[in-house]
Amino acid sequence: MSIGFDAFALNVGAPADWVADTVSQLFEQAEGTGFMLFFSFDMLQEPDLSQHLPLFQQYQDHPNYFQAGPNNLPMVSSYGGYQQMNDWATFKGDSDVYLMLNLDDTYAGQGDTSPYYADPSGQLSEFNNIVDGYFSWESAWPASTNGPANVTSGGDVNVITFAHGAQKDYMMGISPLQYKDLNGKTWYRVGEANLPERMEQILAIKPDFTEFITWNDAGESHYIGNVWEEGYDPAIITYANNDQWPHYAWQPLVTSFIDAYKAEVTAELMEPPSDAPIGVMWYRGMLSSCADNQPQNADAALDAVNYAIVLPASSTGMMVQITSGGNILTTIDLQPGLNYAAVTGMGVGTQRVEILNADGTVVMGARGSVDVTDSSTCNFNYYVVGLQ
Repeated sequence: MSIGFDAFALNVGAPADWVADTVSQLFEQAEGTGFMLFFSFDMLQEPDLSQHLPLFQQYQDHPNYFQAGPNNLPMVSSYGGYQQMNDWATFKGDSDVYLMLNLDDTYAGQGDTSPYYADPSGQLSEFNNIVDGYFSWESAWPASTNGPANVTSGGDVNVITFAHGAQKDYMMGISPLQYKDLNGKTWYRVGEANLPERMEQILAIKPDFTEFITWNDAGESHYIGNVWEEGYDPAIITYANNDQWPHYAWQPLVTSFIDAYKAEVTAELMEPPSDAPIGVMWYRGMLSSCADNQPQNADAALDAVNYAIVLPASSTGMMVQITSGGNILTTIDLQPGLNYAAVTGMGVGTQRVEILNADGTVVMGARGSVDVTDSSTCNFNYYVVGLQ
């Protein structure tokens, strides 16, 4: 709540006993706070929609269940579900529910290059009599390509245009990266400047909703909050945990973004949560040339020191200086609002990002928590360090 989030989407796969216990605890903790919760049915884990309904029916009238739309109906989202159109239609017909479905599940890894984004009318028109809105998951990262690529919003523009033309809402996803190394499957979706780029796109497009992917998913490394180790496969904790790779330092940037989104202003008008500048740097602990357990799509990675800085509107004459292994990579002029870059040329040693006044004095800065090495063992999760 202090960061600015209004609700958690509770991704539920197979609704086992422990799921019911956890959901009960979450709603109990939310009582009296004004913080909301809603279900996102994971249709890839459990494609039988009927298995998800008892939990929804138990909590749909809870005072902390998130409501949306002109009739204030309880929201249900999804991960997947494109193949279950008839089931969704029955659910919608039998229930007072606001359906905000993610239906680009058949195109994993394609970013916004898939038919879902290129031809939303052809892909989604049959759902218009069922859903209240569309949620896009895949467009939060670039497509998996041979080489570096930046996230784009062209596909989102296509879908939001289609959705609004059909009087439907649209929810955009935002995420720092994807990296996982589990059960023999390794995967990387571009991080680098992905997070602030996506912020800039969302603030320009102004979708009806936006969802941060995710608060706590260590398995894909895009967490920004707590990672409770007892809830994860031990293999995940070897590459993503809060002791070695905490991501809390992204939170002030997220607050600034949320404030701007709710104020409906663009990225150059983002303000820090207080009067002082805020900033965060992130980087990998080894070069992308690491050969041991290199993830799929590794050639999309850059050896870069990444930063995002938000300056108050009154700021003038400030610069950011990026240093890697004792070598100054670049010095860049800063403007009020959101500033960011993925500065290539990162080498072994200590990484630094510093905000300088016009006379060269350091206003605030960050030093990497761990030095970059030339280790052959790959871990594409980030060290995330706030500027102080």
